[in-house]
Amino acid sequence: MTTVYRCLAGAALAAVVFAGSAMLAANWFTPAAADESLAKADADTPSDNKCVADTTHFKAEDKRAYFIVALENKCEQRVKCVIHANIRTARGNTKGHGTLVLAPRSAGAEAKKSYSLRVKVAGGMAQVARDCQAF
Repeated sequence: MTTVYRCLAGAALAAVVFAGSAMLAANWFTPAAADESLAKADADTPSDNKCVADTTHFKAEDKRAYFIVALENKCEQRVKCVIHANIRTARGNTKGHGTLVLAPRSAGAEAKKSYSLRVKVAGGMAQVARDCQAF
């Protein structure tokens, strides 16, 4: 008798999974749903992140290697950016975080700052996240 219950439970589970994946696939492949999700993501993005341009690169100097995140403020308001970086190289991982306060664009050189993280090798894969807010 328990075998019959197990078979019925397995069939019910398979039906739920199949129906759920079919609904997910239908929503995923619908162009209108994709456009709506992209529009919602753009609306949720703070405008402060559009004010800050960033460039990242590895640099070797004085027998040491660095990963550098250079930020530039393109708006007329002060911006505070928190940077989180995870660098994966052939010799291991390096994590770091820092905070940069960027002056308004009209301040010239004060609107450009960089965060450097010492790494073991000048090259690898980098994952960088930044959260910028005007104040």
